[in-house]
Amino acid sequence: MAFLIKNSNQGRVAGSLGTGQATIQQWIHLKRAAQTLPATTNEVLFQVFGGRVLVHLLLAEVTTVIAATDPISTVEAVRLNDSKALVGTLAVIGTTLDMSSDEVGTIYTVEGDGTAIVSAQLAGFGQIGAAQNPWIMPQGEIYHKTTATKTGALKWDLWYQPLDEGAYVETVQTARVHVT
Repeated sequence: MAFLIKNSNQGRVAGSLGTGQATIQQWIHLKRAAQTLPATTNEVLFQVFGGRVLVHLLLAEVTTVIAATDPISTVEAVRLNDSKALVGTLAVIGTTLDMSSDEVGTIYTVEGDGTAIVSAQLAGFGQIGAAQNPWIMPQGEIYHKTTATKTGALKWDLWYQPLDEGAYVETVQTARVHVT
């Protein structure tokens, strides 16, 4: 667990006193151990319980070289009720990443806005896209999907902050296919 304490220098709302505002942000970091690529299925990475969370950063790192052709990757999410039944429609969080022949250490950043997943140009170097902003994830599942059965493995990291009292995220460490 990490805490970020920040003193803002932005002016306060009219009628209040002072020139700054102290804020405390709790960023919780979860790690998902390296697992082989899902074989054309929707493999659950993280599950959100008890309400909404603010996802600050979601990234993956290649731990086993990715196959030479065709593995296109997307990250999607669904909202689930307390009974784990689908509510609403699927949301694409990051899409169309061609992972062909990516080497160990390559880092992928999911921006959360449904655009292409950002891939680092060099192994071990990570870029956060220009549009990187925190995004709201309701109670539900975040999962990874590939379009072909290929070799390779990724480990995942997620940093988030609860928005609703009692909201939290769990890492799904064992291979589990999306429920819907």
